[in-house]
Amino acid sequence: MCLAKEISQITRFYDSVDGFINAFGFLYGQKRPNEKEGDYHMSFSNDHFKLENSNPTDTIKVATFLRNKQYKPNENIKKELYYVCEFKWQPYKKIKEYKNSEDITYEGPETIETSHLLFWIYWDDDFSCWQRGPAFACRNASSHQEAGNWMMNEITSEGSEAHDSDYFKNGILEVIK
Repeated sequence: MCLAKEISQITRFYDSVDGFINAFGFLYGQKRPNEKEGDYHMSFSNDHFKLENSNPTDTIKVATFLRNKQYKPNENIKKELYYVCEFKWQPYKKIKEYKNSEDITYEGPETIETSHLLFWIYWDDDFSCWQRGPAFACRNASSHQEAGNWMMNEITSEGSEAHDSDYFKNGILEVIK
C-alpha cells in the first residue's frame, strides 16, 4: 500500500482583520487595561514584552525587521516583531431554504476551519507606544512554520494590508527558521 504525502495548497485568507479579531477574541473577555497602560493591542511600556505576553498561547515568532530609513527627522526606530498563531472560523454556508430570519436551513454539515494569522508588534513613534496589528492571513497551511514562511514570502514579494512590497527593502529582515 502506497501512501502519498498530501501537499497543502496554501491560499490567502480573505481579510487579515477578521483573522486578527478571531485570534485575539479571548482578550476582550479580560479586564481592560487602564488608559495609562495602553489597551489590548497597544502598550506605553518601554519594551514590547507586555504585548508579547498577551499573544495567543500557540504563537511563534517568525521574523524581525529593523528599518534603517527614517520617515521623519529624529524618528525613534525600534525592531519590529512578526508572529504567527492560528484562529478558528466558520466558513459561510449556502442557504438551502429561507423562511424568515429565525427559520433558515443551510446546505451541508457545520464546519469549523483553522487558519493562520501573521501579526506584528511595532513601535509607533507618533504615539510613543508599542502596537500590535494584523499583517496577513492564510488558509490550508499544515503548521505555524509553513504558514509563517509562506506569509513572509507573500508580504515581502506582493505586499499586504500592513505594508507595500518595497517596505522590507529599507532595513534588515531576519526570518526565523
